[in-house]
Amino acid sequence: MKDISQLVHKTVDFAYRGAKLKFDLSHALFSSYDIDSGTKLLLKEIARDEHICSAGSILDSGCGVGVIGLSMAASCPGARFVLKDRDLLACAISERNAWRNGLPVRRLEMDGTPVPMIVKNPPKHKKLKERTAELIIAPGLLAENDPLGPYDAVLSNLPAKAGGPVLSSFLSRRAPELLNPGGRFAFVIVAPLADAALEYCSAAGLTLIKRVSTKNHSVFIYEKPAKALPGSLWPEIAVPESAKADHPGAALTKQAPMSGTPDQAQPPAFVAAGLPGSYLRSSGQRKLGSYKLPCYGIWGLPEFDTTSYGTDLGIEAMAKAWAGSLVREACIINPGIGLSALWARSALGCEVVQLVSRDSLSLRAAAANLAANFGEAVIHRCTSSFDTDRIEDASLDAILCYPDEIPGYDYMQADLAFIARALKKSAAAVIVASATVITRYEKARPVGMWKLGEMKKKGFTALLVRRMA
Repeated sequence: MKDISQLVHKTVDFAYRGAKLKFDLSHALFSSYDIDSGTKLLLKEIARDEHICSAGSILDSGCGVGVIGLSMAASCPGARFVLKDRDLLACAISERNAWRNGLPVRRLEMDGTPVPMIVKNPPKHKKLKERTAELIIAPGLLAENDPLGPYDAVLSNLPAKAGGPVLSSFLSRRAPELLNPGGRFAFVIVAPLADAALEYCSAAGLTLIKRVSTKNHSVFIYEKPAKALPGSLWPEIAVPESAKADHPGAALTKQAPMSGTPDQAQPPAFVAAGLPGSYLRSSGQRKLGSYKLPCYGIWGLPEFDTTSYGTDLGIEAMAKAWAGSLVREACIINPGIGLSALWARSALGCEVVQLVSRDSLSLRAAAANLAANFGEAVIHRCTSSFDTDRIEDASLDAILCYPDEIPGYDYMQADLAFIARALKKSAAAVIVASATVITRYEKARPVGMWKLGEMKKKGFTALLVRRMA
């Protein structure tokens, strides 16, 4: 894996239940200047709950840089902790923060295989014998099954932008399923969604232990009964009042009110890609260049109903850059829901599509759309943005890059170095971004990479280059 130290913006001190900790923060992740107030509020209330603090197994769902899970792991020796996030960079920085705080850790790939450990020793001043929690960090989505569960406690700082059906599925079904009988579910959520969250958890048959609210956040602590109550939502989910359009809490699901069990409508392609059905937002035909292809829109990702000008320009630039070329293996960097990958397979006939992103949801969504259209006729491989060294030198016939523009990080050099290394000789690449960003890419273009030209469309610019050496 590439060195991610350049992505660390600052390091902050944090004390929790007698444990003194340090956390690396990143401009690329949520709350890059300090530990956010919602996380602090949740940890404060957890510290007062002896049931959670004495739990034998705990899940931190949507862990970010690991503040909640690692704070608990440092102060609760002997327990088993699992930290999950959809962002592969968040998982990597959580691993970095675990080692920084003297917590032995295992990090897993998207397929569950172990990632090689960070080659460094924990800080010498840490007393490792006092920090013996079993700690696992893995990619994960809110509404999916978890083979590492069940747990005695599930904790989360819930992301408001995840999408209504995803949050409702997690609150009313997935989190209760992840709990052992008698286990506790503690989460913080932004104030506008608090009442809807209350209804979903209550409808699921969970018992409210505590609610603490501030102007911006609400913390809830629920307990799962030792036995399922009559009328509870295991294994079936009813529709709470907050899902109805005329209810004050309808903001949680106003664009797609939940009806029945969220995972009932899981298409076969979602199953193949490991994508829960609650992430399905739309479906229909998309015009991609001269092709019309069926496509699924995904909660939490853009272009769920309309193709962006950036994608349209990327497709037009690909058609120009690779006209008449034989493309067996193409790579799409930051594929979104996979629209450009669908066009590449249809128009270029490539046998292999490499999908590169730090967003595991994007990787799964693009894989699902490829599977829905082409099945086993196309091979797709998913790679983290920070593991591109796994892609062999001079192995790609085509690369399309939508840059991940991270403040304070030289992403341009990283992208250009990968393109220059992974492209075959005489193969072409396209980079699509704003005109300002493309100008910087063009100035940083390495020797041996020839500029084919530029194309523009509605605020986007495409840089076309060819590897000559």
